[in-house]
Amino acid sequence: MTMINTPALSDQQIADYHDNGYLIVRNVLSRHEAIELRRIVQQQAQCNSYPPSLKYPQPGKYTISGNKMAEPGLAPIVEHPAVVDAVECLLGQRAYLTAFVGYLRTPGDSGSGAHCDYKRWRPVGSSMNWLFAIIPLTDFDSEYGPFLVSPQSHKLTRVIDEKAHIRDVTRPDATQLAPFIDPELKAGDLLLANGHTWHKAPAGTTTEDRCGIFNKYCAVNAPPAAGYYPYNHAALNALSDAGKRVIPVCFDKPITTTRLLIECPSGEESKFLLLQDDENDRWELPGGEGWEEKELVGWDVGSRIGSLQALIQTQLGIDIPWMSYIADVEKENGICRVYGYSDKCRSFDALAKGGVHCDWFTKDQLQNMFGDGHYICRAIHTWQRDDIIRGKGKACNQSKHQFD
Repeated sequence: MTMINTPALSDQQIADYHDNGYLIVRNVLSRHEAIELRRIVQQQAQCNSYPPSLKYPQPGKYTISGNKMAEPGLAPIVEHPAVVDAVECLLGQRAYLTAFVGYLRTPGDSGSGAHCDYKRWRPVGSSMNWLFAIIPLTDFDSEYGPFLVSPQSHKLTRVIDEKAHIRDVTRPDATQLAPFIDPELKAGDLLLANGHTWHKAPAGTTTEDRCGIFNKYCAVNAPPAAGYYPYNHAALNALSDAGKRVIPVCFDKPITTTRLLIECPSGEESKFLLLQDDENDRWELPGGEGWEEKELVGWDVGSRIGSLQALIQTQLGIDIPWMSYIADVEKENGICRVYGYSDKCRSFDALAKGGVHCDWFTKDQLQNMFGDGHYICRAIHTWQRDDIIRGKGKACNQSKHQFD
């Protein structure tokens, strides 16, 4: 794929993006490049797409996502300098790829209704600073099916307290949406859309496939609250040495366990809850063997919030309303995904009286117990960084209550 040198975005383009919630950069790909990439997406849709129950060319939406970017010819669009430079300019930070997505809609597909993609339970949608990078591979017009956006709809959601350690946002009022407009996207254009911008994709009338790249990027200091999509080394190695920096996490082992760092803000120094692991004769973070949430996520795997909520309820008898991703730790039997929770409501104060073998420890006490290099101490350090913008992650079964 030819790399096109695109000038940096102007101040006016940046201002327009923040005002409208989207920005269009025309002709990022040549017509020939768009046709070739479309050919590859069509080929993958026939044998390597999600959901597996959908058989091409049945009417429907075929998704080529995640680690399938390692398929020949797909990875270059992830690190295309015109795309990445524009993304990072608008995010105000270096960027991580939270989702590689190629969509193909066959004739007869019904399209999608109006919606916003900020979702606390999905790795792709739970960052506090992320955007779409949409590249049509066919014209998005009335024939193929347009992609419509509601200008300034991202402003219907606002951060409640920008100084909070864990940020929260207001529920958008869909009755206040501005009329949707057609940005008249052509094959090879680039549409950059805020993660809170409302959009919809009406069905087309053509007898040909509608194709596009719908990648998502987040700022490096705004990790998804649900956790990153787990890229493997095949996907990483499909990128150039320079392009590898957009991959946030990479491992070939499965995520097998999940743990929760529970912080109790206490006076001048926070304390952290550990359980006594009698079987292994050690102190450990609550949690254990986790499992994948499959409801409402499809291909967007990686969240372990639902399983960790269930584990905490079993171990401690407490319902955790939310949690936020901290890190992935390599263990002998796989990857341990670690989340954090700040117990400002003091829900755990009665645990010691309830017969649960647990205790609170300060950071210094834990450093003396384990050493600075232990994963718990490193998790505390990451959790307490004030330069990381965190949101509240929730489980799939809380999807209807994500703003509560």
